Amino acid sequence: MSDLVLFMQHHLQLCSVFLIAFILLLFVESLRQKNLLSGVTPAQLTQMINRENAYVIDLRPAEQFKQGHIISAQSIPVDELDIKSKKLLKLKARPIVVYCAQGLDATKATQRLASKGITARALQGGLSAWVNADMPLQKD
Repeated sequence: MSDLVLFMQHHLQLCSVFLIAFILLLFVESLRQKNLLSGVTPAQLTQMINRENAYVIDLRPAEQFKQGHIISAQSIPVDELDIKSKKLLKLKARPIVVYCAQGLDATKATQRLASKGITARALQGGLSAWVNADMPLQKD
């Protein structure tokens, strides 16, 4: 034990860096556990739709939604999200997943929804990741 104390005294900077890195790791993991940093992969979304009856929201404009969207997704363009948030509050028992074209708007949308008390997760990489994973699209 005295060797450990002696080591820490001689390498104070190294020990400080280790301690800071460890605290940051714990912080990031706690955020990930709260789903604030983690998104959903296309495979996970498929499981969530099939097993948990996930409510999927397409944040793209209505014209893009009609050209192709994830099966069972609902079109709520990002600029209408605040208006529809009262409807989404009623769906709190179901997992809610949002997506856009590339994933950037969806991440911001999850934060906006969280401020209204709605837990939602974003599809990582957006619809592009869905298409790249060879998942089916529905066209209206």
